[in-house]
Amino acid sequence: MALVDYPSSPSSDDQEGEEAEPTPTTTATFKRKHDEELPPLPSKFHDLYASTTRVSTRDDPALHEGRKRVTPHVEGNWPTHIYLEWYPSTAENRSLSSLISELKNSIRADNATVNSSLTSDLGAPLPLHVSLSRPIGFSTEVKDAFVTSLECSIKSSGVRPFNVAVADLDWVSNLEKTRWFLVLRLHEPPSNSLNKVLHISNKVVQEYGQPTLYATPPEIHVRKSKSKGSRASQSDLDIKMDWDAMQNVSDAFHVSIAWMLERPSFELMATTKSLFTDGFGNMDELSFRAEEVKAKVGNLVTSIPLPGKVFEEKALWGG
Repeated sequence: MALVDYPSSPSSDDQEGEEAEPTPTTTATFKRKHDEELPPLPSKFHDLYASTTRVSTRDDPALHEGRKRVTPHVEGNWPTHIYLEWYPSTAENRSLSSLISELKNSIRADNATVNSSLTSDLGAPLPLHVSLSRPIGFSTEVKDAFVTSLECSIKSSGVRPFNVAVADLDWVSNLEKTRWFLVLRLHEPPSNSLNKVLHISNKVVQEYGQPTLYATPPEIHVRKSKSKGSRASQSDLDIKMDWDAMQNVSDAFHVSIAWMLERPSFELMATTKSLFTDGFGNMDELSFRAEEVKAKVGNLVTSIPLPGKVFEEKALWGG
């Protein structure tokens, strides 16, 4: 393997006794490059690093800033989550970080702590999510068939890529009231696309005996798993969509950007609303393009493109 030929460094004699100071041109160039918008990392990059380091074999809130596992882990099951992913731009991330900082400053007198979801422990930007499922889990024998069924259902749904825009800022709790989340509520996109992808997700997880998200579930049909070594046919994996049964839960869709263990005070909620409408009025201009649904099973992420691009390309060329 060839070595990379790097340019030589200045000699120690040239640097001894003094440090080179940047010229005005260098400083201006650096500032200009720093202020320019960096291109987002590709979706596949985040998928490769979706795993987290497991530091304990039991649920220990002390290892997770006081958070408790809501869905108990079942030995042998693969934790699964279906979602849309949003990669805020540098400018968007900066605005959201400033908003969270303002909220942190407003509750300094309280014992409450607002924890940002925008960056990792090392300060790296993290993608944000619109959940399309609860935290669910599948056995080894079922997980691959589940993902294949989800892929088939999305590809045959006709749901095209769509834009999602932010509508409001609010605090919501989980069902157990053990955590509160600062969320960006979302407008329902044209063609009812968010409700459609949720309906697809709910239908598939329901067929595999898992609870639905937001929607009131009808009767659950549990699919029998194939024995090891046998292959499921395409008809076994296809799940028909009943669009007439789709429910409208547009008010429930959101993106979490921060969380806290304590219930927000009335003062904090009022401050949150005023920040969104007054101090951060451009928040309602935030939006992102949903082009794929992601299914994370264990540490493996499967990206399932929405089929609109294929249909549009065929129509363009008369196919």
